[in-house]
Order: sequence, then structure tokens, then C-alpha cells
Amino acid sequence: MVKTNILLVDPEKPDKKTTDEAAKILRGGGIVSFPTETVYALGGDAYNQEVVAKIYRIKRRDRSKTFSVFLKDAGEVRKVVDFISEDAKKLMEKFLPGPLTLVFKSSSPKLSFVLAGGNRLGIRVSPSRLVYRILDEARVPITATSANISGKKSCIGANRVFYFFNGRIELILDGGRTKIFLPSTVLDVSGEEVSLLRLGSIPVEEIKKVVPKIKVLEEEVSKEA
Repeated sequence: MVKTNILLVDPEKPDKKTTDEAAKILRGGGIVSFPTETVYALGGDAYNQEVVAKIYRIKRRDRSKTFSVFLKDAGEVRKVVDFISEDAKKLMEKFLPGPLTLVFKSSSPKLSFVLAGGNRLGIRVSPSRLVYRILDEARVPITATSANISGKKSCIGANRVFYFFNGRIELILDGGRTKIFLPSTVLDVSGEEVSLLRLGSIPVEEIKKVVPKIKVLEEEVSKEA
């Protein structure tokens, strides 16, 4: 058990003292929950095997399921993925930063702990100023998994995060209720076709305006991240 501290933060205008504290905890192997433009996330150093293992454990998440990662901006995507298709480029240009997770092929050895033994990596580039500041100061990719117990609804307020994870994570940044209550839409862009893996904040109709041919298999659509 650890002491879980709560700090108030303005997601639109985060103060440097607060984001410095969050980044310090992340660099030191701790876990921080913070609001994104969608729901609250559980963030840890995606390069740290022990941290990733702990997040799997406290979320009670199946180890066969991967974790996505937050990157500071779309320009960092090329550093961690093997290939970016033309459709992926179009989606990145239209929707990033935004509530979209794109799944690429990746052979990045540093991110092997979030890949669950596979070669698919989910990428999130959030428009949140708070998330950007944390990433900029932490200087490592951060896990982009929702702050919930697997199978439970994602948390849209800090009080629910505290209910689930008090004593299990070091810090909760309380930015109030999130504005969008749905998690990010998840698309697999690792192959020749774009496939919908999870319904989310960006409607399928909007995606089809950019990439008309999108594979939607209802039985494959996941309900959690």
C-alpha cells in the first residue's frame, strides 16, 4: 500500500508545480491518474516493466491485452512504430491530437512490456494541455489506459479513481469531471485495411469521411481500454 495524494489541477491551465510533481513521480516508477479529454487515465512509465506489471495487476487486466501509450505529439509516432500507411496518415492529420487511438505494428524493444507478447501498439495523442505538459516533463511515453477496474465503467471524476485505487497509486490529479464521457475510438491501422476495434468518442461516420473503407466486425469491438 502507498499513500495516494490528490492535487487539484486546471486541465486547461495546469500549473508547473503540479505537473512537475506528476512527472517526478512517473520518472521515479510511480503511477499517476489524470483527466484526459475523454476519461481519467492511469499513467505510468511505459518503458518500466515493473510499473506496467503493477498497472495490469491493480486494474485486474488480462495480461494478453495490450496497453496503449500517450505520446506528446504526432511527430513522435514514427519513432516507435514500424510503418505508417497512407490511411493512417490521413487519420492522424484529421483527428490528432484528439480522442482517437491508432494501433500500429511496432517492434520497439523499449515498449515491449505494453505489447503483451505481440507486435501491435496503440498510440494516443491527446489535445489536453495537462497531458502534454506531463509528457513533456516526464520525457517518456506514458501508459494510456483508462482508470478503472477491467470490466467496470471508465472514471469521469477523481472521486471514482480514489474509490478504486486509493492506496495503490501515488497521485491523482483532480481536474473535475471530464467533458467527454466516452473513451477514445480505437482503429487498427497496422494492415492494409482500417479496422474498428472499439466504438468511442469519434463516430464511425466521421471516420468514414476520411477513410471510406473501414472494417467493422461487431464481435471484435472491445468495450474497454
